[in-house]
Amino acid sequence: MLSIAVFSECYHPMHNGVVVSVDSFTRVLTEMGHHVTIFTARHPDQDPLDDVAQSVIRFPSVTFPNKLRYPLAIPVATGKGRKMLEEQHFDLIHSHSPMLIGHVAVHYQRRRNLPLVFTYHTLIEEYTHYVPLPQPWVRRRAIRLSRNYSNSADHIITPTEHVASRLRRYRVTQPITVIPTGIDIDLMDQVPQCDMRQKYGIPAAVPLLAYAGRLAKEKNIPRVLSAFRLVLNQEPDAHLLLIGGGPYDAVIRELLFQFGVGHRTHMTGFVSREEVTQCLRAADLFVFASETETQGLVLGEAMACGIPVVAVAADATRELITSNNEGLLVPDADGPFAEAVLTLIRQDQSRQEMGHAARARAESISAHRCTERLVQIYDKVLREYDTR
Repeated sequence: MLSIAVFSECYHPMHNGVVVSVDSFTRVLTEMGHHVTIFTARHPDQDPLDDVAQSVIRFPSVTFPNKLRYPLAIPVATGKGRKMLEEQHFDLIHSHSPMLIGHVAVHYQRRRNLPLVFTYHTLIEEYTHYVPLPQPWVRRRAIRLSRNYSNSADHIITPTEHVASRLRRYRVTQPITVIPTGIDIDLMDQVPQCDMRQKYGIPAAVPLLAYAGRLAKEKNIPRVLSAFRLVLNQEPDAHLLLIGGGPYDAVIRELLFQFGVGHRTHMTGFVSREEVTQCLRAADLFVFASETETQGLVLGEAMACGIPVVAVAADATRELITSNNEGLLVPDADGPFAEAVLTLIRQDQSRQEMGHAARARAESISAHRCTERLVQIYDKVLREYDTR
C-alpha cells in the first residue's frame, strides 16, 4: 500500500471543483488501503476535529480577499507540518496546485528524492480577469507558470483531453494522462430524500431547471438567465434554481431584476454537497453555459441524479456529453439554448430516456473506476522512478 502526500491550495471548508476532486480521490484511496496526508492552507472556518480524522496538515495563510475567505498559503511549514515533512515516509507526492503550496511540493519532492504527480485542474489562462493588471502580460505569465510547473512533474493528470491538448500547446513535454474526477455515485445515492421544492417554494408539478456551481463571471450565468427569460415567454410556470454562491452573487441578483425573471428564480447560496444532491434530484433539467471548464464536475453530478443536461457546446462539455443522448448541446446563444430547454420540458419520454443515459454515463466515470486508474499511474511512475 502507498503513502501519498497530497498538496492542494484548496481544501475543506472551501467549495470548488479542486476540493471535490481531492476529497473524492482521497476517500477512495483510503478505502483501498492507501494512506493519504493532505497539506493545505489554514482556513478561518476549518474544523480541527475533521482535520485530525482526515490527516490534514495546514500551512499558515492569509485570507485575501476577506469577503471571499480564500486563504493564500504562506509556504513555510511549522509545528506538526514541519515535523511530518521531516520524519514521515512517503512513497510519492501528488500536487494539485502550481501556486505556492505546489512549490512546497516540488521543494519537498526534490529534497526527499520522490516522484511527483501533478493534476492540472484549472486553465489559469482563462481566469486572468481576476488579476487587475494588463491582461496580455498576465496571460503570458499564466501560460509560463502552467508550462514550467507541469514540466517539473514526472507525470501530469488532466481531467479531459481538452486540457491535455492545451498543455501540449503550452509546450509541456512530460507524460500526460486523462483521468476525470470520478463521480461519488455511492455517496450521492446515500443522501436522504428531501423535498427541496417545498423548501424553496417551488410547486411540485412545474418544470424546474437547475444550475449548480460557483456564481462567478467565467461561468457565463447571464446566458442561462437570458435564455430562461425566453423560456418563460412560452412556459410561464417554469422555475430556475441557482445552487451555490460566489463573487458574482450581487451581479446575478441585479440581472434577475433586469431580465424580469426574479419571480421564477431561486438562489440557495452556498450549501452542503448533500443539499446540492437533493436540489439536483428535484430538477427536471440541468442548465450550464460555462465555456471555461476543465471538466465540469457538476455536470457529472447532475447526470448521476438522472437528469439530462442542456449546455453550451464547450470543449470539455463535449467530452462528457453526447448531444441527443445525455442531453442537448447548443451554441452560446439565447435562442438555441431556450429552444433546447423547451424541447425537453415538453417531451417527457425524451427527457426520461436522456436522464437514464445520463445516469449510465456518470456510472462509467465513478470515483472507484477513476481512482483505480490513478493508482495505475502511481505504480507506473514509481517503477520508472526506481529505474533512473
